[in-house]
Amino acid sequence: MDSPIAIVTGANRGIGKETALGLARLGYTVVLACRNSVEADRAAAEISEAAHNPKVFAMRLDVGSCASIFAFVREFQARFGRVNILVNNAGVSKNTAEKTADGFEMNVGTNFLGTYALTMSLLPLFRGGPRDRIVSLTSNIYKMGRFKIGRLGSYRWVKAYAASKYMILLFTLWLSGREEAKGIRVNAVHPGIVRTSIMYTHKWYDAIIKAILLPFFIDPAQGAKGIIELASAERVENGKLYSKGRVVKVPGRFGRASAQEELMGYSADYLAGKRKEIGDK
Repeated sequence: MDSPIAIVTGANRGIGKETALGLARLGYTVVLACRNSVEADRAAAEISEAAHNPKVFAMRLDVGSCASIFAFVREFQARFGRVNILVNNAGVSKNTAEKTADGFEMNVGTNFLGTYALTMSLLPLFRGGPRDRIVSLTSNIYKMGRFKIGRLGSYRWVKAYAASKYMILLFTLWLSGREEAKGIRVNAVHPGIVRTSIMYTHKWYDAIIKAILLPFFIDPAQGAKGIIELASAERVENGKLYSKGRVVKVPGRFGRASAQEELMGYSADYLAGKRKEIGDK
């Protein structure tokens, strides 16, 4: 396939689906990597029809499970051989004490550790050309995301969600300067306060959340615009945080090299342990 090949995680609805649609309209080969196969197949068919692009596919991926991640990467490599664009969109915001398939706290385990494991596992499939991009969704809530390495699995709901988004930012800053990502533009993006299901808890206080955030809400199509641009524009910077199509300065205290190295050391050990446990090479 001559067209760029893009993976969009969590693309069966919301921002991810709109991002996949935008890339499909540009003629890209697009893979919707989703946990719910039925919804993903339906979304892929809808996107293919709307974009008049037959190169839209659905594949199963649970970013909360390293076994699923490793299986996805093997199947993807066998089918496509290479990747140009990875959009790390999949994420959760859980207010209960749920755990991932790997037994980690759900928010950090899915939003960050799963994103880290998937990205690092896919790196060998990038060729380092001008089209190659990694775009990871973060949030301005990262500024509330203070954490301690020894307690990554102990945080809950808002604190865990904020920590996971801060970790995404640290990962972006770190990966953009690594030799193994040379030639790939690696950026994070805050899409805005998007009206999606992740904003709600199915509790009585959803009405309060809605009332507070209503003036700031944008729809998923608007939220996806900046992501699509980062994934497809001829010229973008590297190792930056974007919002509303512009580079946003990250305060120095949030981008410290020592914090990056500590988190990446922990994450590398975590991933190596999972590879050994599952038997993935």
